[in-house]
Amino acid sequence: MSIQAQLDTIVDSFSKSANGLFEITGRYHAAFEQGIYGCAIAKPTKRMRLALGVDREILVVASLFSDQQQRIIKFIKNEIENSFGRFENNIAIVIHFDPEGNSKIRNWGRDQSISILPINFNSPLVNSVDLEKRISVELYSHDPFDVTGPVSDDANFYGRRDEAIDLARKLQRGQIRSCLGIRKIGKTSIINRILKEIQGNYSCMCIMVDCSRDDVFELDAAKMLNSLRNSIDIAATDLKNYSIIVPISSEIDLKIARDELEETILRREEPIVFIFDEVDYITPGSPTRQAWRTDFNPFWRNLRSIYQECDRQRRPMSILVGGVSTYWFTVESVDGIENAALAFIPEEFLSPMPEGAIVAMIKRLGRIAGLEVDDEACKMIARATGSMPYWARKCCSYMHRNISVQERPCHITAKRAEPLVDSFVAEEGSAIAEVALSHLFRVHPLLMDATTKCFEGKGHLVSEPLRRVLRKYGVISISNELSGAMLSRAFSAIKSEPKSDLSTRDEIIVGGLRLNLDEWAEELATLGKRRNLLERRIRDLALNFIRFDALSTGRAQEAKTRILAAIVESRRTEMSHLTVEEAINKFLWTDLYKLVIKEWKLFEKIFGDRVDFESNCVIVNDRPDTHAKDADQADVALYRRALQRLEERLAKIQ
Repeated sequence: MSIQAQLDTIVDSFSKSANGLFEITGRYHAAFEQGIYGCAIAKPTKRMRLALGVDREILVVASLFSDQQQRIIKFIKNEIENSFGRFENNIAIVIHFDPEGNSKIRNWGRDQSISILPINFNSPLVNSVDLEKRISVELYSHDPFDVTGPVSDDANFYGRRDEAIDLARKLQRGQIRSCLGIRKIGKTSIINRILKEIQGNYSCMCIMVDCSRDDVFELDAAKMLNSLRNSIDIAATDLKNYSIIVPISSEIDLKIARDELEETILRREEPIVFIFDEVDYITPGSPTRQAWRTDFNPFWRNLRSIYQECDRQRRPMSILVGGVSTYWFTVESVDGIENAALAFIPEEFLSPMPEGAIVAMIKRLGRIAGLEVDDEACKMIARATGSMPYWARKCCSYMHRNISVQERPCHITAKRAEPLVDSFVAEEGSAIAEVALSHLFRVHPLLMDATTKCFEGKGHLVSEPLRRVLRKYGVISISNELSGAMLSRAFSAIKSEPKSDLSTRDEIIVGGLRLNLDEWAEELATLGKRRNLLERRIRDLALNFIRFDALSTGRAQEAKTRILAAIVESRRTEMSHLTVEEAINKFLWTDLYKLVIKEWKLFEKIFGDRVDFESNCVIVNDRPDTHAKDADQADVALYRRALQRLEERLAKIQ
């Protein structure tokens, strides 16, 4: 049988199985880079259009190769671009014979911003139910709601595009702006988006200052100014329009540092944009360096002097400040000295998104996950989460985990969503909001008493300026009540603590720092972040090493079997339908280190002593931030040492 005839047979089988899901409106063969592909034009039914979130026809590609290569993605992109808008530009279906093809093709597609729905034809399609099930498993097992860090790409950045464009336009003209808001409101995301807009549309030099870095907040005022100057020089030498701050720790006189920075900026033709993220770390309330209580004023006073001189000489210089607290930019004086940042940094907030924007975000992401969430359910989620975009996505991610893939696509009504939303608030949401509120009250202590009065129904006793600040943070609504179930439950938990006055909480010594309980929470959050990064690296390491070993022995198909062998039989059965990547992504920390021990011969040269490795992994699993148990300085020190030993071992393969 000829290649074309074999491809036609595959497309015929797909066409029969697609009855009720797609209508095949055209077929053709195409040659591309020494390969021949069978193509079909699939018009989705109304139900599939809603499930897939599409409104055009979809390209279906059949391939006979038993080992797929990235050229199939190039072929798909080429066909979509040459269709003059007929095909959906971010989704395609691929039918193939590669045993490992599903994960490869899907990952290559994601790299090119195309969702590929791969169908392994080694098991021929039976009927429309079989086809829909295979598509559902591939499409809906991915959680589009869950994000673990800042986002700026079009696929994940919602509701603030116009705001980012407007700020970018203002910054390239020599303005000073701020982006202040509660934790996880999206400050870093919008800063990243602003950077993207500036670099793509304007001729500016951007210097990024992440104040949460140890080597940044440990600088004093003079060293910070000198480091800004050094960063500009490095970017100019490398002919780049963007640079992160390159700290210089050598001593320098404040006046000399100011003069050299001013001279460097005035020499530049293009505007200079300084972006300070996590600015709370270099304020008098810094949780990590008390010296900024005295360095805060000199730094901003001299930076203001430079800005004014640049303005007089028509050399645009801009500043964008991102952080949580407005407090140190609103007080009149610091230690009896006039606050240099008071009239310099405007008090501008990144408030919660409008309810309509949250609804649109949930509906769009929901369709990708096979969840058609109706308007009332979306509004319920928005109100429960205070219209905080990150919180709303976390709530939807919880729903995604608790709705079976097998029943999708499905319609989610308010009645179905309500118990899931309530469970999320109780199990996860209130804890997320509690951390955010505790941090806010620590860096802006005046808001604790104001929120207490609003919580008790005495909002009318709070001064209007403080109520206005709370509204801009998204803590209270226009009616002076706490905004949503997450915040109400979180604040109730804070109030029920034995010592609710944050300013008088017991102090704890951690790593040489005297920390109150909120700062203790920050320390645990840092350890949690390190643990999560470590877990991700070991997960990737285990997958790559086992897969490579299986390939080198000619038994590539055994990689999944070897990985699943580390877990109990019942869980193996549950994961049998998943790809090897999807299976290992569901492994817990204990599963991961048991997998490494089971395959120890592959990892011995990396981790060294097996007993030491297992001991450190057991310590890392005993998380003081997630268990109701006592944890003192010694526990944290031991935990930090275990993390460090594992991190050092992994660093050897970087």
